[in-house]
Amino acid sequence: MRTEPSTAAFALAAQDVMVAAAARDSFATWLPQLAKRRAARYADPSVGPADPKYWPEVARALAPVAPPETMPMHGVIEEGATLEGGARGLRGLFTSNPSEKDRKRVQRVAALVSRVLQIVASTDASVTDDERRCAAMAMASFGLSDDELAAATPTAGLSVDQFELHGEVELKIRREVLRGAWQFALREALAAPAEQTLRTLAAKLELGAEEEAIKARAQETLARLGATATLALELVRYAGEGLDEKTLDAAATAMIRASSSPARAALLRARLAQKSPVDFEAPGVMQKPQRLQAVSLAWAALASTNPSYAWSMQLRARLAEGAASAGCGYELDQGVDVVDRYLLAQAREAEAPAPAPATAPRETSGEG
Repeated sequence: MRTEPSTAAFALAAQDVMVAAAARDSFATWLPQLAKRRAARYADPSVGPADPKYWPEVARALAPVAPPETMPMHGVIEEGATLEGGARGLRGLFTSNPSEKDRKRVQRVAALVSRVLQIVASTDASVTDDERRCAAMAMASFGLSDDELAAATPTAGLSVDQFELHGEVELKIRREVLRGAWQFALREALAAPAEQTLRTLAAKLELGAEEEAIKARAQETLARLGATATLALELVRYAGEGLDEKTLDAAATAMIRASSSPARAALLRARLAQKSPVDFEAPGVMQKPQRLQAVSLAWAALASTNPSYAWSMQLRARLAEGAASAGCGYELDQGVDVVDRYLLAQAREAEAPAPAPATAPRETSGEG
């Protein structure tokens, strides 16, 4: 039986590995880096996914490693617009502190992103909790201080007509800002006024000639992420059929939150609530890395229930059946192994006894 500290660390690590598996299809290669960046939180697992601070924290941890594709503006961070990870290039050989030039560049990009996100959010009648969470993750990924983030945030409502591009911003950053805006804006059906706002933004970002291609990239990303999250949910529902309903719903909901864009999350929550029959929707068109993501997401969600050894074996057997039916049976062993190694490493670390405090050397009298 796990002790209380290791249980809390295990639960937090299970949530983290869901976010990581959904972040990029290369997640297995950089999980050790994430573990290092989250080590202090695993030692003090007081901020879990129910706490609003969790999402910005994990986004900051992922920023220099693999900004989550589920997060709008992930491409901006991937292009180096973050102070997380410390100094870059030759400067990194001598200090971990970013240069003042890099800091000002990141502040400038963060101010641009903040204005764009606010404009896009204002095109809708309401902003959902999922949208607020995703925007907070994007802003936290810049690695700025609270004061710097506050300075980057517009103090009043901003319309697209008032928007201006201040200073020189690299073309690759402007492209990713526009792609992030489309990813943040896209719903199942985008209202005409909202679409016009995005097209006006494209013109003001001097990207009018590229807007259709950039929009298509955002749509492709959302479609791919949505297919992965949908398959993962169906695997969880299939494998977790014998679990208590409340336990299964909690695990599946956590996985949806970690792996889905706001628009897709609403659809998946509805599917979960309706208790419709499991449908694997012919996932054979997926590439191997995407199938591995789905299996790993599903196993992380099931493992987050902290099952007994017997239940763990039963869940794995059911997951193997579901994965075989879904066309991703070959990815099962690797997905389970990657997740288990990460979770067990963090639980073991939490169970390790704290180092004994240093003691002063004993004084001697000097007498022979």
